[in-house]
Amino acid sequence: MSQNGSNTWNVSFAQISWLERLIRSHGNFLNLSRHHDIVFELDRRQQQDHLSIICLNEYAMGLTAVHRVIHEFGKPSIIYIGGRWCGYTEQAKEFCLSERIGLYVTNEMSGALWASEYWGYHQRDQKGNPNYYFSREQA
Repeated sequence: MSQNGSNTWNVSFAQISWLERLIRSHGNFLNLSRHHDIVFELDRRQQQDHLSIICLNEYAMGLTAVHRVIHEFGKPSIIYIGGRWCGYTEQAKEFCLSERIGLYVTNEMSGALWASEYWGYHQRDQKGNPNYYFSREQA
């Protein structure tokens, strides 16, 4: 499956390969395929369900970019935007939550893949409050 294609999101093959390795090594992984270069189709073991994951590398993921993803690929299960230096706007996160779309950086992906309600997964701070990766930039 590790074929390099092309995509209009400028996602590098290294980024795509990294996400593929994360998914394949995850304990809740059953089957995986990839199409359109950056779209992963994943069957999960525990939930016995299917997730569609878009692999991006967006420093600041905004609502406009979320709408572009939906327009180009249909409504995904998860939009993965890259490493922990990346972030998403509050508006993008709120929209994704309302649409049951997971919007995540690297640090959130493993937990999201275990969660039955994958779209609502979030890490917590020491006080138990949700910890999101909000970007200060508007994208």
